[in-house]
Amino acid sequence: MKPIKFKIADGITLNVISTRKFKTAQLAINFLVPLRKETAAKNTLLSAVLLRGTAKNPTIADISRKLQSLYAASVAQTNYKRGEVQVFGLYSNFIDSKYSLDGCDILGGTLDMMAEMLFDPYLVNGVFCEEYVEGEKSNLIDKIHSRINNKNSYALSRCHEEMCRDEAFGLDILGSVETVSEITAESLYEHHKQTLETARIDVFYVGAEAPETILAKVKNMFSGLSGRATESLVTEVKRSAGPIREVVDYDTVEQTKLSIGFRTGTVLSDGDYYKFSVFSEVYGSGTTSKLFMNVREKLSLCYYCQAIPEAHKGIMVVASGIEAEKYDAAREEILHQLDEVKNGNITDDEFNGAIESLYGDYMRIYDSPDMLEAWYIGRSLAGRDESPEDAAKMVKTVTREDVSEIAKKLTLDTIYTLRPSEEDK
Repeated sequence: MKPIKFKIADGITLNVISTRKFKTAQLAINFLVPLRKETAAKNTLLSAVLLRGTAKNPTIADISRKLQSLYAASVAQTNYKRGEVQVFGLYSNFIDSKYSLDGCDILGGTLDMMAEMLFDPYLVNGVFCEEYVEGEKSNLIDKIHSRINNKNSYALSRCHEEMCRDEAFGLDILGSVETVSEITAESLYEHHKQTLETARIDVFYVGAEAPETILAKVKNMFSGLSGRATESLVTEVKRSAGPIREVVDYDTVEQTKLSIGFRTGTVLSDGDYYKFSVFSEVYGSGTTSKLFMNVREKLSLCYYCQAIPEAHKGIMVVASGIEAEKYDAAREEILHQLDEVKNGNITDDEFNGAIESLYGDYMRIYDSPDMLEAWYIGRSLAGRDESPEDAAKMVKTVTREDVSEIAKKLTLDTIYTLRPSEEDK
């Protein structure tokens, strides 16, 4: 199940995944731009403001009533990064029109609403409504402040930030309180117009409608955009680490958070990334992995311990939560288990469990429109087009020797620790 691709205009591609597996359909409009300090917050804020009102439906209540008339269709925002590319925009879920009881064109009505949000938003004096912008700025600042409340994800993001402090990947897609505060209704509206002209736009439809039907409607939606010059989307990759850095932060935490960052030497655009996927599963991404079975279960050195790779950037962080007195032992054992993989000391259970787990994970992607879309956006950014089924078949060809050779490419980059502050001990 691969998407059928249609060029809508320069830098605008429609991807249609035809399937009757779901009673609902999903349509997403994704803007893909370089991740930059000066625009990350604007991109995040933009989708939220677009959802607040359109010229025809100027309030959230108006939009809600319109969507309710479309059999409770929904429109929401998306915002994430893949390597050093920020992906943001709008997506909608709605039931297939054939299930409507009154002949309602649910697809057409939902697309019309999304078109209003993008091309005819609610404006005051020719720019975004200041009340809406200030309200969403306040929400975003609250979200930035609240990041530290989830200590697990905060420690992971801090490790990324320290590893890539001079690289775009180290930026947070939410931006900072300072960059958010500087945004005005005027500057955000100008950014919106520029985004429509210069961002790469990937439209994804997953559902039962004929590709030709989707093509006609999406072409009409973007008919006003032509002669576009999109920016190139490139992620800087460092194949090996420099001097090892150690960073310690202190905060109110019950568990010490130890995050060990590596440069993997392998990225998704490489032809052998499927071998790295098996390595990651053997080492620390699955319930039969060395980190789970040894560091967590056998030795009880941590509450959790998992390897989290980033395929486009070529980095991996082993994230763990530990008791302070077990810090040295846990750190040593995490690195020891990597050496075990490098030396080829991989049991049948570890290897076969990794293969079966990955195979199942890939095949389960077909059960979710969200995961299908994310899969193909990621592959497209890496210049690849294999399906989840293709990848599932490829992992079956991986050998223990392949896993060991991939492991030998890893180099230790950063050790980040979030410790309890003195008064909390």
